[in-house]
Amino acid sequence: MYNKPMISLEQAQTAIAAMIADYNKDTNRKKVDMAVVDDAGSLLAYARMDACLRPTFALRKAYTAAIRGMDTLAFSEALVTQGRSIEAFGDPQLIAIPGGVVALKDGAVVGAIGVGGLPSGIDDQTIAQAGLAALNL
Repeated sequence: MYNKPMISLEQAQTAIAAMIADYNKDTNRKKVDMAVVDDAGSLLAYARMDACLRPTFALRKAYTAAIRGMDTLAFSEALVTQGRSIEAFGDPQLIAIPGGVVALKDGAVVGAIGVGGLPSGIDDQTIAQAGLAALNL
């Protein structure tokens, strides 16, 4: 029998709550949106704060991390190192902006988390890391 590890709805919602709590440590920032996806990049849970200006970036960051099997920061650095453009992949959903983190269990991709909205993708990534920690993989 094949048993594939997966992120449950409860885990995804816990990750969203952890990201909101992390964001609330400094509410004087731009608003964000947050997404949790499965290993195929399909949405499991999503939240968008009031007045969030870029509500699709979190989903695209999570999708990219899941599909590529790496954080979006590493993906963007790999593109530069390899001299490649994101268009070479032929997938308009991919995005090369920090803020997407891959979720691994026993070395296998089980999903990803994305956060979008802050001027620095690194700040988005920090919030996403809080969600990843809450998954307890």
